[in-house]
Amino acid sequence: MGIFSEDEREITCVYNGENYTDEQTLAYLKASEKSLLDIDITKTKVTGTQWADLASRLNKSINSLLNEQEVEGDLSAFNENDCITLLREEPKVLNGAIVFTADKAKQVKNPSTVLEFIETDSEGIPKPY
Repeated sequence: MGIFSEDEREITCVYNGENYTDEQTLAYLKASEKSLLDIDITKTKVTGTQWADLASRLNKSINSLLNEQEVEGDLSAFNENDCITLLREEPKVLNGAIVFTADKAKQVKNPSTVLEFIETDSEGIPKPY
């Protein structure tokens, strides 16, 4: 079991509340009828363990969660602890909202891609026509 909720019916969104694209992503999720846990990293400090869990869910390294254009210096020179410190102290370095459920995770750079998390599975439901 991970650090975050494992509820199959809940969507979790970790995002930068000062980033327009992340806000759009959150708006898509809020418009759905799904249960949503939203974590704005400008207001809520995410721990190093939680960042590690998020990276693991995405099958990525922690430094790949960062936007190179927002980081001063060579990102490849930073170790995991440096990256976690950057994410905690400078939320703008997050390279897109992280959206996940119990069995799927994605770092979202294009808000409409979250539709895969909220579209209902209509297979097996009879059509009224």
